[in-house]
Amino acid sequence: MAWSLSYQLLLGLPKSNTVLPILLPTFYLWAVDTIALRRGTWVIESGTKLGVHLWAGLDLEEAFFFVVTNTLIVFGLVAFDNALAILDAFPNLFSTVPALPSPLLLVKALLVSTTRYDENRIIGLEEAFRRLWRKSKSFYLASGFFQGRLRLDLILLYSFCRVADDLVDEASSGVEAWHWISKLTEFLDICYATNSDKLQRRSDFITRTFPAKTHSALLLLPTERLSPTPLYDLVKGFETDLAFSSDAPFPIKDEQTLQIYGSRVAGTVAELCLELAFYHSREQTTEKQRRKIIQSGGWMGIALQYVNISRDIAVDAKNGRVYLPTNWLDSVDLRAEDVLQDPFGSEVEALRQQLLDKAMGIYNEAKSAIELLPSESRAPMRVAVESYVEIGRVLQEGRYKLKAGRATVPKYQKPIWFWPYAFTLMSKKPVRKTAVVVGAGAGGVATAARLAKAGFDVTVVEKNDFTGGRCSLIHHEGYRFDQGPSLLLLPGLFKETFEDLGTSLEDEGVKLMKCEPNYNVWFDDGESFELSTDVARMKLEVEKWEGKDGFERYLGFLQEAHRHYEISVSQVLKKNFTSLLSMMRPAFLRHLLPLHPFESIYSRASKYFWTERLRRVFTFGSMYMGMSPFDAPGTYSLLQYTELAEGIWYPKGGFHTVVEALVRIGERLGVKYRLSTPVSSVELDPTGRNATGITLETGESISADVVIINADLVYAYSNLLPPSSYSRALQKRSASCSSISFYWAMDRQIPELTTHNIFLAEHYRESFDDIFKKQLIPSEPSFYVNVPSRIDPTAAPDGKDSIVVLVPVGHLLDENQGMGRKGVDIHSKQDWDSMVAKARRTVFKTVEARTGAHDLQGALVTEIVNMPQSWKDVFNLDKGAILGLSHSFFNVLCFRPKTKHPSIERLHFVGASAHPGTGVPIVLAGAKLTSEQVLEGFGMEKPWGRGSFKGKGKTRDIDRIRVRPVMSNVYIALLALVFVLAGFVYRST
Repeated sequence: MAWSLSYQLLLGLPKSNTVLPILLPTFYLWAVDTIALRRGTWVIESGTKLGVHLWAGLDLEEAFFFVVTNTLIVFGLVAFDNALAILDAFPNLFSTVPALPSPLLLVKALLVSTTRYDENRIIGLEEAFRRLWRKSKSFYLASGFFQGRLRLDLILLYSFCRVADDLVDEASSGVEAWHWISKLTEFLDICYATNSDKLQRRSDFITRTFPAKTHSALLLLPTERLSPTPLYDLVKGFETDLAFSSDAPFPIKDEQTLQIYGSRVAGTVAELCLELAFYHSREQTTEKQRRKIIQSGGWMGIALQYVNISRDIAVDAKNGRVYLPTNWLDSVDLRAEDVLQDPFGSEVEALRQQLLDKAMGIYNEAKSAIELLPSESRAPMRVAVESYVEIGRVLQEGRYKLKAGRATVPKYQKPIWFWPYAFTLMSKKPVRKTAVVVGAGAGGVATAARLAKAGFDVTVVEKNDFTGGRCSLIHHEGYRFDQGPSLLLLPGLFKETFEDLGTSLEDEGVKLMKCEPNYNVWFDDGESFELSTDVARMKLEVEKWEGKDGFERYLGFLQEAHRHYEISVSQVLKKNFTSLLSMMRPAFLRHLLPLHPFESIYSRASKYFWTERLRRVFTFGSMYMGMSPFDAPGTYSLLQYTELAEGIWYPKGGFHTVVEALVRIGERLGVKYRLSTPVSSVELDPTGRNATGITLETGESISADVVIINADLVYAYSNLLPPSSYSRALQKRSASCSSISFYWAMDRQIPELTTHNIFLAEHYRESFDDIFKKQLIPSEPSFYVNVPSRIDPTAAPDGKDSIVVLVPVGHLLDENQGMGRKGVDIHSKQDWDSMVAKARRTVFKTVEARTGAHDLQGALVTEIVNMPQSWKDVFNLDKGAILGLSHSFFNVLCFRPKTKHPSIERLHFVGASAHPGTGVPIVLAGAKLTSEQVLEGFGMEKPWGRGSFKGKGKTRDIDRIRVRPVMSNVYIALLALVFVLAGFVYRST
């Protein structure tokens, strides 16, 4: 019945609003039903069928049923919307509308005769909507999240503001503009007069004074629900715009003047919007609280106006206006006239960023007031604000496009970016969300600190009695060993993490010591190669083996590795790859081939190094990724680059001091740590589609709005979540290697060893094949020896050394994995005791033979050993693989497990096996991606980003970056000569 009463609207709507919503789901259901019937998922009894098919497998009755059902649904929704529109649009017919209108009221609305509709109001609303769409698509989209009469009033308010602004801006002269300001003031005088006939006077005044196209905006302005002061101040703000056309100096003299201007033209509008929100709210708010919120709204309006000014610098300059404060221009030796001539100059760009920083600072201070708004307008107001603040973020990050001189958000981002905000922010929950992090590894503690800074109440649970995971320490009678990582690479990512958290490594007491040389690489023939950040030293080392040309090729290798490094950091480590479409980003695709992902790191190195010795020197680093250099993508030469360009560093006190610092930061922000607390499962809601918390092995339940897993990802999918085909597929993916790690307390120093030492096998390729193809220890392994006491004497008692030896070996195999692998004896079941003994003998023998050290075993006081089974038992590492999943091309980017569960909401991952990959700095980058993804899901602002403006002032001519000509003058002259000769020859023939 309802949709039959709406037949006029149904017939009048565009077919795209009725036919398409019916046909699209109908075709989808037809396709699904056909597949289900063919598979036998369900069956239609023969007695109920006519035997006529729309196509093979789809009975006509089924097809007709879906068409009719979808038609009824769409027509019913249209009828419901029609009834709500009538209720909201005509307050003269329905003075009040309940939050949930009864069916009887909806039918009553549909039965109202169209002759009773206020045609002028309908026309005015239509014009207001079109005006909003033309002038501000961001606000148009955001307005859709307000409901009922509040939405209509806000759009009518915007329509008035737009019309008033256009009257002044589009005036043919200053005199005419002042005329309109006077008439607008007179209009407000009439609106707020106490005369009984003011409505008629208002209508008559509008008709005889203003252009016809403005009548509806002026007539429908809901002045009875708005305070007069903000509207009068708004009109005053137009006077500042007119000052630009006078002979007086530019009116925006300083920041205070700019603030007053922003308050008048934008702060007033924000205050008026909030007045409407409170008017239409059914919730009670104290007058004091209301005033406080409206005051904050005024500041928010100023912030948005600053964004607007930043965006329109070029447009304003074209109109002879400069809203940047004159004293700011003076500080960089600019005049307003300079901005008019070159609105995109470097100094102007710096001032744009300065103004944006001011805007974001005001925004961050005022945004908390949004949470105090009535619940029905809280989330929509936040979406409306974010839709404009995002423009500021795009401008700050330089991602804008120029359109008619205006800096705009790229079309592909326009409305897409804020939909996650829009739909998740419609919640009425308190702002302070809860998060539980499973695992206190580097990724877990960094994510916990980030979420706590963003306003989450965070709890971290850890199965062991220490934090850091593999980044932990082993202490024994005055000796200290790094259990896992022992060298710090990519220091910039560490610094970024601490800076994002409002501090620094230095402020947290973390002292980084540079290791020089980086390594001593020892060969079986007794020779060694010293890797260093010292270019002079590297020149000697490379030329020793490959001559003068070799050093030039070395520089070419560094150049390529530099590109790998910079592209990987900007396009991979700092970007999330949530689907295959993520790899279709133009910025990534154009860099794909220069990353050489389809060539091995060994083959790329062979292009630059022509001796086998140097090829080995510059490819062994793939072991950090748990891969053979013959299989690792060429991209990973970035590891050698960061070592050679940025150096290798060691945190005084051990690598765990970095984790300890992050734990302290988190605790200051309110993070709660629960150690010795193993988890048994992740809790899901009844649908199985949302994570709601975790269950501990004790049976205790911890509820949370979001769960972040920092435990080994494959272990988590297999043991903490319900079984799935994806978890089984993960177990079949190629994993990285494991290790036999020795921690030796020596009774004397071993001076022949430097801080970092690499011992390479004579049969280089075969040793990697034994590890990665046979999952065994090579007969002659390559291995790494770290002497932390060499750079940090606190790692061992005086006159003694602590030594860590890492021997890469294959990961654990079960019988099913062992079967069919050439060279693997499944009956031996990987005899790790004998492998450990073999590794120990090999290390002692090799180190003594190559370095000249003597009687290492005799100097050994205490030995602690980690091997694949202990890695698995202590840290829940699947197969004991110390670096998680492999990093082959089809195991990275969008192919690597995502930072968010593919089908369970509010469940995220961070760590070595999640994107972007393994290694502490990489995991810290992943912690930022995961944290931002969580915040995006909740529609929350990330509390890190650009710092305060630190401009250098005016750029001197000597510092300007200039593009080198494509060809020198000599080449241009030669090219011209060639053309002349060619012309002469042509004419001769």
